Amino acid sequence: MTRRDSLVLGIFCAAVLALLAPVWARSGAVFFNHGDLFTYHVPLRSVTAVALERGRLPFWNPFILLGLPHAANPQAALFYPPGLLTDLFPVARALMWDQVLHLLWAGVGMFLLARFQRVERAGAFVLAASFALSPFLIYRVTAGIPTLLAALAWVPWLWLAWLSLAPGLLAAAIALQLLSGHGQFLVVNVAGMAVWCVLRDGRGVLLKRLALEGLGAGALTLIQWTLTAQFLHNSVRSDWTGPMSGVYSLPPGALLTLLNPDALGTPLNGGWSDVFSEFYEGCGLHVGLVALALAAVGLARGRRRASALALAASGVLLSLGPRAAWLRAVLGFAVLSYLRTPVRWLFLTLWGLLLLAGAGLASLRGRRLPRGARAVAALAALLPLAAWDAAFLRPEDPSRFLEARPEIADKLAGRPFRVITDPEFANPNKAALYRMRNVNGYEAFYLKGVPAWAAQAEGRPAADASRVYISRWPSPSLARAGVVARLGAAGVDWAPAWPPAVFVDAAGRPLDSKLKYYQAEAGRWRLAGYPPAGAAALELSEPFYPGWRAWLNGAPEPILPADGLFQAVSLGPRADPAAAVAATFDFRPTGWTALALLTAAAWGGWLALALRRAEAA
Repeated sequence: MTRRDSLVLGIFCAAVLALLAPVWARSGAVFFNHGDLFTYHVPLRSVTAVALERGRLPFWNPFILLGLPHAANPQAALFYPPGLLTDLFPVARALMWDQVLHLLWAGVGMFLLARFQRVERAGAFVLAASFALSPFLIYRVTAGIPTLLAALAWVPWLWLAWLSLAPGLLAAAIALQLLSGHGQFLVVNVAGMAVWCVLRDGRGVLLKRLALEGLGAGALTLIQWTLTAQFLHNSVRSDWTGPMSGVYSLPPGALLTLLNPDALGTPLNGGWSDVFSEFYEGCGLHVGLVALALAAVGLARGRRRASALALAASGVLLSLGPRAAWLRAVLGFAVLSYLRTPVRWLFLTLWGLLLLAGAGLASLRGRRLPRGARAVAALAALLPLAAWDAAFLRPEDPSRFLEARPEIADKLAGRPFRVITDPEFANPNKAALYRMRNVNGYEAFYLKGVPAWAAQAEGRPAADASRVYISRWPSPSLARAGVVARLGAAGVDWAPAWPPAVFVDAAGRPLDSKLKYYQAEAGRWRLAGYPPAGAAALELSEPFYPGWRAWLNGAPEPILPADGLFQAVSLGPRADPAAAVAATFDFRPTGWTALALLTAAAWGGWLALALRRAEAA
């Protein structure tokens, strides 16, 4: 990169930072959002932040939905380096900086990709602005989903690493995109790369590179994708039908936003009357009129335009999801949309348009325009998008959503028992900020046994694709799960319930005892007591899941499922009431030590390769 490249790129970064300054320059502020930042990502990242502050890795999240794996949840982004921003800032503020840095990263990557493809500097500036400031990326900020923005920010870096053919770079870029927290855009992008190169010369080399580097990325992310795959297999997603997988599919009218982002109205101006998340998922195709004009030039005159056009068309077709019955029949829709949102395939359309715009710029190469004209073109691309984005990028004070209520903290925070929050509460996951074990909650996917248990507790279905919302109180099922309190608008109600751990007889009935229990940390219980007469097992009201281990009086003991959802260890045929029992239940992901060592070895090998290449250069 030349000095002039650095100057132009610096101007671009300064412009983006100026656009975002009302938020990052304001103490304590975060980006205004209509969605998941406060209700999902801040609570989720707080579990990670608190655990790391205490010097341990958070393998289990006990605070929502009866408990579920935490490290296996990709949106926890436990192994993604920018997650360490929580060491420098409060969690909400750290996520704000995460969004700022990823918008810059997206633009820088696009600029460098364009320059690598011999696009003139002003044209590279246009493409960088058209991508980084496109509503498709900006709406991820307003929707409050930083993991989607992070995954999108890596796209141009993957293409740059791929086309450069430098060994190992694509593997590392794929790995970091996966670790950033949202695998769907990785799948969409890699599929787009394959479609794009099939219609080009040299496709064999590119496809081979994509496959080999993909295998390398699998080794670099072994510690994440194996845990996530296990979680998916044991989650509600494994039983989803095609229609449930296609909750978010493209309404054809949303294509009008390609020309005008306000074509259907927005949640901010009151013109959008549907669910806000539908808008943010499907109405962000606009890339600015300058980029669209260049794409038209590329379509008319660009070389190798067929591959970009195929990419754009495939994005529209796949994003229709269940709206296209023939597509579902031919391709198997449930497989294509395993992550629920087929409209995200529309990214291929956006990327295809930008590639066509790049082809249009390439077709104009050799026509030297005055510097003033090039500067005007760059500003004409930047300023309209920035003006549109500004309304969505305004500051918000997170304290009114996240501040603790002392009357709740004093009664419920950090206790080993469970609570249930009123389903009318907008943020059941705030329980994690109180270190409070809530039965209800909101999660992208959770354990497959929970919906049946919730229906039993409620007397009717009380769960959907991402939520559990039990309202009936009290009930035998809640008592069995150790739910002793209900948190409602009027305050806290109490009812008797099973303790978190209890001796049971052969029929599974609880027995009176003075069992002492202590939750040493999330995912680790220590129990001690004398078994009463007739005791057959010791039950723990944590969900049965691979990776839980138990020791009884210092000896490993197999864990058995109990009551269809929970776990227990057998005391043997003759539990001696005069002999104390000491038990430990501990959760560690299956094969954790081997996964950690193999992943570390893969990164060590990658680093050795990178150093060798640097020395050779």
